[in-house]
Amino acid sequence: MTERHYILGAAGHVDHGKTALIKALTGKNTDRLKEEQERGISIELGFAEFDLGDGVLLGVVDMPGHEKFVKQMVSGAGGVDLAFLVIAADESVMPQTIEHLEILDSLGVSSGVVVITKTDMVDEDFIGVASEEAMELVEGTFLDGKPIVPVSAHKGTGLEELKAALKSEALALPARAEDSPFRLPVDRIFTLPGAGVIVTGTCWSGSVAVGDRLVVQPTGQQVRVREIQVHDKKAPRGASGQRLALALHGVKKDEMQRGFQVTTPDGAHVTRRLDIRVNVMPHYKGVIKNRQRLHINHAGREVLARIVLLDQQELGGEGGARTGLAQLHLEDELVAAREDRMVLRFYSPVTSIAGGIVLDPRPQRHKRFEDKALEILEVLEDGDPTELFHQNLREAGYTGLPMSEAMGQQDDPEAVLVGKRLYHRVLVEELSAKIGDLVTAYAKRFPLRLGIPKEEARRKVKFKGGTNEWTAITQSLSETATWVVVGDRIGLTDRGPDLTKNMNEAVAAAVKELQAFGLDWPGLENWADESPVFKAAAKDPDLGEFKPVEVARHLVDHGYAAPINNEYLVAADAWHDLQNKLRDHFATESDMVFATFRELSGLTRKLGIPMLEYLDQTGVTVRRGDLREAGPALEEK
Repeated sequence: MTERHYILGAAGHVDHGKTALIKALTGKNTDRLKEEQERGISIELGFAEFDLGDGVLLGVVDMPGHEKFVKQMVSGAGGVDLAFLVIAADESVMPQTIEHLEILDSLGVSSGVVVITKTDMVDEDFIGVASEEAMELVEGTFLDGKPIVPVSAHKGTGLEELKAALKSEALALPARAEDSPFRLPVDRIFTLPGAGVIVTGTCWSGSVAVGDRLVVQPTGQQVRVREIQVHDKKAPRGASGQRLALALHGVKKDEMQRGFQVTTPDGAHVTRRLDIRVNVMPHYKGVIKNRQRLHINHAGREVLARIVLLDQQELGGEGGARTGLAQLHLEDELVAAREDRMVLRFYSPVTSIAGGIVLDPRPQRHKRFEDKALEILEVLEDGDPTELFHQNLREAGYTGLPMSEAMGQQDDPEAVLVGKRLYHRVLVEELSAKIGDLVTAYAKRFPLRLGIPKEEARRKVKFKGGTNEWTAITQSLSETATWVVVGDRIGLTDRGPDLTKNMNEAVAAAVKELQAFGLDWPGLENWADESPVFKAAAKDPDLGEFKPVEVARHLVDHGYAAPINNEYLVAADAWHDLQNKLRDHFATESDMVFATFRELSGLTRKLGIPMLEYLDQTGVTVRRGDLREAGPALEEK
């Protein structure tokens, strides 16, 4: 039999019998704290397991009903699949009954049951009145049309009917998916000897196994799962819809807080800004104003924020809009993902006023009533995943979309994966063509150069990504492009542009002249003034770019010359001959003074000093005070 796990939330006004009802159903008293047992009210979240049979297992979350503990209630309501709303027959609907219902509705709970408790304390008329008021209360909410079951936890009446109703509602729910990123908002932290730090929570999505490596957010601390318990029983794995306890290696107790999340890498985003859909709760008669300060409750964490209304002047009030798009500017970090639910509460007094649905967990800052921003949010809210993915790819432009935001669409034919980022195929093709045009124009302007510098090309195509992304995408595109990457340049070929016959002949003549100099370099200006090659080139219109600096660069790029420094060039043959002379010298001598080098090279101090510095830089020699010793490069023939 395949097991199906769901989370059942128990909500309702204080002292309406939630904890007693859970004990009657499960046999467990969820009031574990001494103060709770002494005062007779729930203060913290309580938990129990409830086996309904036929493979349906519920993790029960008992949520405090007192108005002072609504924060804890909101914490427990996150991740709930179905709920029972408890209404005492002797008091009927009360303030926290209404607030709890609207919180559950705002958090996207999809199913449940209304339970009329304490029926042993009143007659049938009271039960009937409470049932009618409950029916009116839940109209238009997720409990509209759901069963209303009278029970007595004290006498045990109605419990079987309640179990049957819960089982029916649970079986109608879709099975929890386990292929999403793992997320566990933490609601308890403690330590045990031999186990270390243990965190508990309701698994919102995905699955986890012993040995998995996870991340604690928002700190980014990496941890390893040492042990898993599912509903207080040791297990090799846990999954969505279960109450889990994880023993974690790699984190200390004082480094964890309630409301932190344990996730797979990139399972959710740490953010200080959120785009949301705001839905004002029906009971709230006040107004939500632009830039109003609010409490934001999400996944057990509470932070303050300013709300920026994007498509409404204000929300709520008499006849005002009850829903709108907004951006939250958070005063502390939240860990959120698209379609997460949250509760917005008034700053002071702290009362629940609206629900929010996350549309974008890492948005840019928007201006109010900005058409483009509103269009994007519309697609985020109503578009299908493929359409949304395509839009995100286009919006990412040359920056690229991180794999963490691929929403499982990374194999889409419109996406091109380069490194760890995705780019829209059309944009990539356009980018390749732009680079090709730049390379062609650059080759025409500078025929003697290998190609355009990569950084210059990056600026000219207005690539927004970093250097690493630019290197990755140019390398990837070059595999099928009409251009190639050559070191820090992008060129038509790995040898640069094809030269004309006249240009090739001029280059060959320049190489011969350079070889004739040996190591005794006259200087670039003297060479240009005395060289027959440059004099002839000056009279040939086809050799307009045959200028000394361009020729020197070309000879170095193509291995015809070694650049001793910016003002000193020697032919490759002369450079190799010098290395051979040094190799022979060091075969019999352990070191070399400048006088010996002058005899070997024939160079005066003017050229000898820069030559020795270049020998040191290239590893041919190693300087020890006034002496030179053989360097590692001499061993390479």
